[in-house]
Amino acid sequence: MSARKQKPRTRDPSSTTETMKDWDVQNKLSSMLLNGEYDADLVSRYPELSSKLELNLPFFRGQFQSSSVEGYRQIFKAMNPSVRAMFGEVEALLRLLLVSPASSTEAERSFSALRRLKTWLRGTMTQRRLNHVMVCHIHRERLAQVKLEEIAEQFVVSSDDRRRIFGRFQ
Repeated sequence: MSARKQKPRTRDPSSTTETMKDWDVQNKLSSMLLNGEYDADLVSRYPELSSKLELNLPFFRGQFQSSSVEGYRQIFKAMNPSVRAMFGEVEALLRLLLVSPASSTEAERSFSALRRLKTWLRGTMTQRRLNHVMVCHIHRERLAQVKLEEIAEQFVVSSDDRRRIFGRFQ
């Protein structure tokens, strides 16, 4: 056997103690939005954010108040688009908070679930169906709250043919 020369491993900067952990970053980003605590070092790590956030954030927080990220999401959702455009940096911060997981655990669970589903249904599932099944699996808590009887009733009532086939749904 010949001894193969291996490339030296580069250290992953996320594994060092000097870098912030995922949840620390998430907490600092949340604190920035909820408490107005601007952190220039943290902002510099994200190309989505700019130093304009330092000015936009206090102005935004003076106009709109909420005690949660979800509350600010609702505020932005209800906001007039021309007003929303005034707070582009705050919107970028909010989007960053909403799309980035606090840790990689959620993503790892999703991939584990995908592997189990793909193994179980390997030959019978199209990519589109797999995507839909994964969404249902990931959001199973919300899916458990759906009232199946109401959906079935809407399905039957929406067509005369269905009413003839299924009759009155109850």
